Amino acid sequence: MSKGDSKKRRETRRARSLVERVEKIFEFIDAQPGPFAKSEFQRIRLNPKSAEKWVRLIEFIQSQPMIRVTRMGSSTYIEKIENKYLSMMRKRILNPKLSLKERNDAMRDYINALQTLEIIEQGRIKE
Repeated sequence: MSKGDSKKRRETRRARSLVERVEKIFEFIDAQPGPFAKSEFQRIRLNPKSAEKWVRLIEFIQSQPMIRVTRMGSSTYIEKIENKYLSMMRKRILNPKLSLKERNDAMRDYINALQTLEIIEQGRIKE
């Protein structure tokens, strides 16, 4: 392949959007049978430096309290549906290092806290 062919191929290849990139990353992760080296991301055209940035971003986002996004017409509303305590409890539920009993107890505490938060919110709205 000549230099001209390589340049032409690069020009016809459009840049992927952020959503397209993250979709490819999760599709790739989902297709792996087990743990894999970060360098494997090169198979989906993601160099190790970019892969590291994406993995750190994904970890950061996954550690944040959950939000709900509601779209109404041209407006978008974002609502936090977890506080820091609920976020911490969710992490305990998903922690495979804890025993099944500890995770089950954490799930029960999470549901109780979520219900309490919703009751408080409903009371606040009625006032």
